[in-house]
Amino acid sequence: MDQEAEPTPICAIGASAGGIGALQEFFRRIDDNLGIAYVVIVHLAPDYPSHLAEILGQCTAMPVHQVDDTPELKPDCVYVIGPDRELSITGNHVKARPFTEPRGQRAPIDMFFRSIAAARGDGFAVVMTGAGSDGAVGVRKVKEAGGVILVQDPREAEFAMMPRSAIATGVADFIEPIAGLTRRIAETLQSKKALQQTSEEDADQQIFKILAFLRVRTGHDFASYKSATVRRRIGRRMEVTRQASLSDYADYLSQTPEEAQDLLGDLLISVTSFFRDRESYAELAETVIPTLFDAHGEHGTIRIWSAGCATGEEAYSIAILMLEEAERRGVRPDIQIFASDLDEGALRTAREGRYPRAIEADLSEERLERFFLQELEHYRIRKEVRDLVLFAHHSAMKDPPFMHLDLVSCRNLLIYLERELQRQLLALFHYALDPGGFLFLGSAESADARSDLFASHARDAQIYTAKPRNKHSVELLNQLPRSHRKDLPKPSQATGRAERSPVAAHAAALESVAPPSVLVDEDQRILHLSPGAGRYIMPPAGPLTHDLSEIVRPELRGELRSALHRAFASQEANITLPVNVGFDGERRRVTMFVAAQPSEPHMAAQALVMFLDGGAVAEGEETEEVGQGDGAREVRRLREEVRSAQERLDASRREHESSAQELRIANEELQSINEEYRSTAEELETSKEELQSINEELQTVNSELKTKLDNVASAHSDLQNLINATEIGTLFLDADLRIKMLTPAVEQLFSVSESDVGRPITDFTHKLEYEGVENDARRVLRDLSPIENEVKTRDGRWLMMRLRPYRTVEDRIEGIVLSFVEITERRDAQDR
Repeated sequence: MDQEAEPTPICAIGASAGGIGALQEFFRRIDDNLGIAYVVIVHLAPDYPSHLAEILGQCTAMPVHQVDDTPELKPDCVYVIGPDRELSITGNHVKARPFTEPRGQRAPIDMFFRSIAAARGDGFAVVMTGAGSDGAVGVRKVKEAGGVILVQDPREAEFAMMPRSAIATGVADFIEPIAGLTRRIAETLQSKKALQQTSEEDADQQIFKILAFLRVRTGHDFASYKSATVRRRIGRRMEVTRQASLSDYADYLSQTPEEAQDLLGDLLISVTSFFRDRESYAELAETVIPTLFDAHGEHGTIRIWSAGCATGEEAYSIAILMLEEAERRGVRPDIQIFASDLDEGALRTAREGRYPRAIEADLSEERLERFFLQELEHYRIRKEVRDLVLFAHHSAMKDPPFMHLDLVSCRNLLIYLERELQRQLLALFHYALDPGGFLFLGSAESADARSDLFASHARDAQIYTAKPRNKHSVELLNQLPRSHRKDLPKPSQATGRAERSPVAAHAAALESVAPPSVLVDEDQRILHLSPGAGRYIMPPAGPLTHDLSEIVRPELRGELRSALHRAFASQEANITLPVNVGFDGERRRVTMFVAAQPSEPHMAAQALVMFLDGGAVAEGEETEEVGQGDGAREVRRLREEVRSAQERLDASRREHESSAQELRIANEELQSINEEYRSTAEELETSKEELQSINEELQTVNSELKTKLDNVASAHSDLQNLINATEIGTLFLDADLRIKMLTPAVEQLFSVSESDVGRPITDFTHKLEYEGVENDARRVLRDLSPIENEVKTRDGRWLMMRLRPYRTVEDRIEGIVLSFVEITERRDAQDR
């Protein structure tokens, strides 16, 4: 029991080519008494027995076992993968099973890392020397779940491709030689123990102080983020800055201005992937995107917002689906995808659209070939996909939202927010969406907290539709500026009969003479009231509700509820029996006309309720009417009343059955949610004790980026100096033979200078005896084949003239490159 409550901390180590030596050094250096279970995953030949357990057993005093069954993880033990087996983890047991993928497609390191992220959400993931990119996808999952990522320094690795692929994902916490990795593991465990000694009350006070300072310094308030998430992230920054306690870190934060941005970056969890939750994206492609195309036609504008886009993979995934649907239909509507996030570093990656080869695990070969360009160890998104997406630094909880949207994608952001902020953010998305628009959430999120705003479209895929908006009660985030809050509609002011259009006059006339009416949705909630409808409204005591059948006058409630049920069930208009209603001491006969409104397939149903005033009821009128009528009339009246009562009874029975079914479904969902919450609580409790690790990711990445920028600046300077110093005359011409760039040496052959860039080369004279330069250039553009000619200048020099197509990075031909190399000495030698 205790073992289940306190799982053994786990360190998963992935290695491939050259990994035996690295593993031997690792286990020679690692402390044997850290209390961790080590699981080693390497690429083994499936047809030969492995002696890896024996080899590693000679390097450490810890017991080393090859996993052949389902052993229980124990502290200070090493578990090694067996031949032709993949490993997964369940609770505190590691399981060996046959591979599920063909031999050429196996990725056992990724498989085990994913298993750790799903089952434990903690631990260490170590990537060592190896060829390929196995592990690069798995480390992203472990990082997102809260684990610590350690990567061997590629300069030390015998085969650097696997460490570089892991580093390229941008989630590595530590990138060091083997000796450094073993020290980091030991230091992280010591930091966790130190943090656990902080009392709960002191920790809450210090975290409140840290968040208050962060809000003042950056303008971003994380007080409504889940406390467990905030505590883990602050703990990681504390360890990175080598602070011994939360109070020390709070002082360090106030004294170090740049630390606020570092902490902000750590709190913004920018981890995502292409087509995350493939079944959900399949549902989006099958049912949502075709609906958007149907609604807007060939020339309409489809507007989409990807909130919390991180490094852009999900925004590009939606763009790819939109392009695929456009190709299937043979149309190209105007598609606008707004992708927003707070993390500037993540947005820079998204704008660049350059991703490591590890994305091959998330994308099919067809999509990789169709929408990406391969660049050595990376893939770059093609321009047609990039042009659909606009990336912006934007806070969904503070800045005004994008408006008139057809789809909002907000995946795995709500799970980090407190419930009240979730409700407000859902209200904001509803405000931003057009009625009938779609909301796409993550697999662990739900819009059920705002069932008044969203209806389920595909529950398993977490896709919802926006119900019609009640303009009189638009709920927005408290942080929104008042200038963007939507004002209540004001009655139009008359500007004179001469200025009123016939349409406006017609509408005004209908409004003045038509019976009072109310527009409701399928849940009987009020969407709009006509000016005179308030006469029939009498809310009961207690909390105010928008349910029309609950707030009309008491005499009308039963008839109205039955009439609305019949209207929505049969989609036919119906009229109720007259009901005597008391108005300020006077009783009047009121009949209600209820008609369902036809709606589009993706729009919620609506109904119009009209109140028809049949006049005052005189005293004794009913008695006289009965006395004057014959028996047949009385029988008809009684039969009509019985029929009406029976219909109301049937409607009530159906409502009861429907309510009972909904309650059963809700009960099952609540039980499922309760189990999820219990599991989450257990994981969070474990995470609080296990996941306090030192995070040097930002410092490492910033250093690498600075080095890259320095290298780019140096390369640019070298290229400029090369152009200025070279004796090879070169002209870069576009498809119209206009000058794009030139080297100084070419000015000796053509009468051109830097100021002539953009002018046609045919406008200038040259010193060549050869007059076919223009014809050769056009032939190269036509045939895309290089041409070489030996030409002579008017001063007697010989030159080798080469013409080649000018190719861009995306392999497009945008002109030609014309170069001249002097060969006078060679020609003279040949002539002699």
